[in-house]
Amino acid sequence: MNLLRWRRYTNLVLLVFSTVLIISCTALLTPSAQKQVEQARSADAFVDSIGVNVHLTYTDTAYGKYKSIIRPRLQELGIRHIRDGFVRKKPKYYQKLQDLADIGIYSTLIAGIGWVTPQQAVEIAYQLNNSLEAVEGPNEYDVGKKRQQWVQKLRKYMEQLHHEVKSDRQLDRLPIVGPSFVDRDASTAIGKLTQWVDYGNMHPYNYPHKPGDNNIDKEISNRSRPFDDRPLIATEAGYHTGSVNSDRPLTETAHSKYLPRLFLEYFNRGVLRTFAYEFIDQRTKPKNREANFGILRNDGSPKPAFITLKNLIALLNDPGESFPLKSLEYTLAGDTTNIHHTLLQKRDGRFYLILWQEVTSFNPQKHSDRTVPEQSITVNMNMPVNQANLYQVSESIDPIKQTNPKNIKLNIPDYPVVLELLPPINS
Repeated sequence: MNLLRWRRYTNLVLLVFSTVLIISCTALLTPSAQKQVEQARSADAFVDSIGVNVHLTYTDTAYGKYKSIIRPRLQELGIRHIRDGFVRKKPKYYQKLQDLADIGIYSTLIAGIGWVTPQQAVEIAYQLNNSLEAVEGPNEYDVGKKRQQWVQKLRKYMEQLHHEVKSDRQLDRLPIVGPSFVDRDASTAIGKLTQWVDYGNMHPYNYPHKPGDNNIDKEISNRSRPFDDRPLIATEAGYHTGSVNSDRPLTETAHSKYLPRLFLEYFNRGVLRTFAYEFIDQRTKPKNREANFGILRNDGSPKPAFITLKNLIALLNDPGESFPLKSLEYTLAGDTTNIHHTLLQKRDGRFYLILWQEVTSFNPQKHSDRTVPEQSITVNMNMPVNQANLYQVSESIDPIKQTNPKNIKLNIPDYPVVLELLPPINS
């Protein structure tokens, strides 16, 4: 056998061996048992990935109650990021943005064609001090393709916006988020924008479907086209709770399950930040889709989604410098079909394994919640754990203590539950 044939024969043997090995390993990783050593991500990175859209200049809506509802509820929620827009000659609006920055809530603002010029956006940015953390390109400018030469106009605007911001020594620190699109083919039509942006953009609305639908991966792939390897930010995403006569609504119960899962699914896929649309129902118009996207009702009372997000943020909040992240060695046993998870860690060493069923929780045809049976699994720890606590963040942040941190039996619902794992002292 000559050398070439010998190499081909050897490669074939290795290929067959590898295939058998993969099949054998796959058999071990069936839905009844998933063993893994998984690198955790920062708990605070997840908290920092959560934002919410507001309309602080809409003073004839619920946003007019800034002092009595908007500010205190934003602070109660515990988020750090809001999204709004550049608006000319609104000193009271600028004061509100600065007021929020004083309590640790910073703004990404949209610069729009026909709304503000790039030069005007820079002038406004000077008045916002440290409250502005990012400048975003035009919002959904491709809608309906009714604007003549929209591609040329948008590309020219982004080039000018980049020039104005990055050539200013006091503002060049500000990242530029790319424009958002509605039409699927707009991401191809616009061409490359990489040279003018720091982050890509997308609006992956998927209502009324579950957040882990395959649409997410398709949306990420498509919306990445103009931005190449730039990290994506979902500057709008969410669901609304209008009446049965509105456009594709959810119940408040389904809303409270889907929205936290949405943040987790996007975080798992590397989306840098996701802004829920939006903070409060603008008006009491049940049939109007746009009026009912809030996580607060129009009177400022919390919807269940607000409570769940507030508890999740409070539990995982861990600000500070970056730290070396560790791995968790564990096995998921039992019925793991459709069980999704996110693994996080705090700087004190605690792991947080967030688990949920990524299934349909809502029947849009009947406008009713589906009863989803809990799935029984066991988290088998393959490393020392001192204590395990379970949190039902849809209800509170009071832990349910587990007596056996070695083999932890759980019933997983269709909304996130959090398993906290405390390492041994001095580990």
